[in-house]
Amino acid sequence: MAIQTTGLVVLDPTAAPMPAHADMAPRPGSLNGKTLGLLANGKRNSDRLLDKVGTLLAEHYQFKEVVARNKGNASRPCPDNLLQEMLAQCDVVVTATGD
Repeated sequence: MAIQTTGLVVLDPTAAPMPAHADMAPRPGSLNGKTLGLLANGKRNSDRLLDKVGTLLAEHYQFKEVVARNKGNASRPCPDNLLQEMLAQCDVVVTATGD
């Protein structure tokens, strides 16, 4: 929405709130035997943070496999081909930012 008064344009940056009834993604009963995906967002240290998360989770669960990827650019959405790869290979995915 924009309001124009005497040469000055005022922009309203607010967005509509998320609906209160949003559904959560289904969770597996256990992570044992699952393939864990670790998706870094491309910011510095995001991959290091996720490596640590993966190590901590592996102390409690026995994963079939761990797939670590980095989307490479924090300011852009994850590329569709990378999303499709993670969807095809992983049972659960943890993502993180860094800095």
